[in-house]
Amino acid sequence: MRRIVPMVWPLVLTAVITGPLLAPGFVVSYDMVFVPDLPVRLDLFGVSAAMPRAVPSDVVVAVLDELGGGQVLNKAVLVAIPLLAGLGVTVLWRELRLGGRLAEAAAATLYVWNPFVAERLRLGAWALLLGYAALPWLVRGAIRLRQGRGWAGFVLAAALCALTASGGVVGLLVGGVVLLWRPGAYSRWPVGVALLLNAPWLVAGITHSGLATDGASVSAFAARDEGYGGTLPTLLTLGGVWNADVVPGSRGEPLGLVLAFAMLLMSLAGVQLWWRRDRFAGALVVPAVVALLIALAGVVAPGLFAQVVQHVPGAGLFRDGQRYLAPLALLESIGFGVAAAWLQAQVKPKLVVGLTAALLPVAALPALAGGAGLHLSHYPGDWPQAKQALTGRFIPWPFEAYRAPSWNGHRAVLDPMPRYFGAQPSIVPDELIVSGRRLGGEDPQAADIANALRNGTDLAPVLLRNGVGWIVVDREAGGPAPDTVIRGLTKRFEGPTIAVYQVAGTPAPERLPIWRTVTVLVAWGIAVLTLLPALASVGQRCYSSVHLIGRGRFSWDR
Repeated sequence: MRRIVPMVWPLVLTAVITGPLLAPGFVVSYDMVFVPDLPVRLDLFGVSAAMPRAVPSDVVVAVLDELGGGQVLNKAVLVAIPLLAGLGVTVLWRELRLGGRLAEAAAATLYVWNPFVAERLRLGAWALLLGYAALPWLVRGAIRLRQGRGWAGFVLAAALCALTASGGVVGLLVGGVVLLWRPGAYSRWPVGVALLLNAPWLVAGITHSGLATDGASVSAFAARDEGYGGTLPTLLTLGGVWNADVVPGSRGEPLGLVLAFAMLLMSLAGVQLWWRRDRFAGALVVPAVVALLIALAGVVAPGLFAQVVQHVPGAGLFRDGQRYLAPLALLESIGFGVAAAWLQAQVKPKLVVGLTAALLPVAALPALAGGAGLHLSHYPGDWPQAKQALTGRFIPWPFEAYRAPSWNGHRAVLDPMPRYFGAQPSIVPDELIVSGRRLGGEDPQAADIANALRNGTDLAPVLLRNGVGWIVVDREAGGPAPDTVIRGLTKRFEGPTIAVYQVAGTPAPERLPIWRTVTVLVAWGIAVLTLLPALASVGQRCYSSVHLIGRGRFSWDR
């Protein structure tokens, strides 16, 4: 029982964060867009003209929402993020043999409950946060691999990290450093396996031939000072997201500032204590330092970095450098727990010291309780009817990437229409407006349509040559109806919030390079075949664990 109780603490934290969000309804916010059913389409694999930003996460959603629907998957993801993160630090703590159950809980609390999680959760970066939650499991798996065991856990954790390109980079960085820190018989092939798991987004990105990344995006997505005396202290306290609208209200306030710096000092002291005890601490220090440098690149050298992003293929992946703070968060969490254990040994009563440390992150960031500003929403009732009326490739109208619909409380969200009406392909606008500045997109088809709109060109021929024969209109978004500015439209459906128009003429068939389609699908096949043995192994172990639990012989440390 003494060993099981600390495992319950992450469950408590998860309930406090996500409890109010588990009622009926969808949680949609910025990039978090779940719909009742996202069908599996070829373009989701990364073979369209659009930049493959949601590869492979969209395919995973399209497959898994068949099990219980998009709403159930939406809530499962929200629960999985803090739960996996907290349990991951707990099992990693025990693998490192750092000792002290309350100190273990303190480390888990900081990893679950910090500004990085709060800001990215509000920003809707659910796939990135699943990779964040998998990171301590990845480190634990890498440690066990060095001992000749635990390969399945490492592979599954690496696969979760690879749900996004940035998460995949973090997983490769951390897993590679841990595996190679003290080279052994199992230090090489797991890195290759992790690369294979990242193949879907790697190959889709390498073979993409879109427009260059806008250099102005470096300044737009650079890390920010949240009132902590500069960007560096803000990042060290695990904040600094580019979007000020998603920053919790307690950030920068006197109490929050004092507690944040107190936890930072404890974390740094704890890392030093851990280093003196075990040089393996350096295996987490190195990725944390690299992550911090990436986060600072857009602040320290914005001009140079803008040139790199604009001219080096793939460099745009690093324009939002704060996304890469997960290794720093993990290092600080372990250091915070080590410092809490040291304080317990020095100060009495130990129970009070331990409980105080475990609750300190919560006190510093109360806004994370209840979901960091996330809310429940319901899609309008006329959308299913509009879905039936739509029978071809479409564009959303107005042709903008984000909306603030009334059914979502006028809160910003990535346009849900391309996913909701996902039975049909679409061209999605990828130009972004950040701080009043419009940043150029990377999809040549979307740019062709956007330029025609700005120039007042007859849009119908532009749509048809890009394979678009339909327009889905958000009637709440304002602006002119498309049939007043585009000739030859026929209205096929009109409801209170949405309308569907058909463009007169025959759309050109979408032509995708066969070589790219084949290459991307082969990469997917390799990644799936790499993952299947690990899934089978974990499934067998789960089956065995059920019998062990029934006999009272189950251990969390297996």
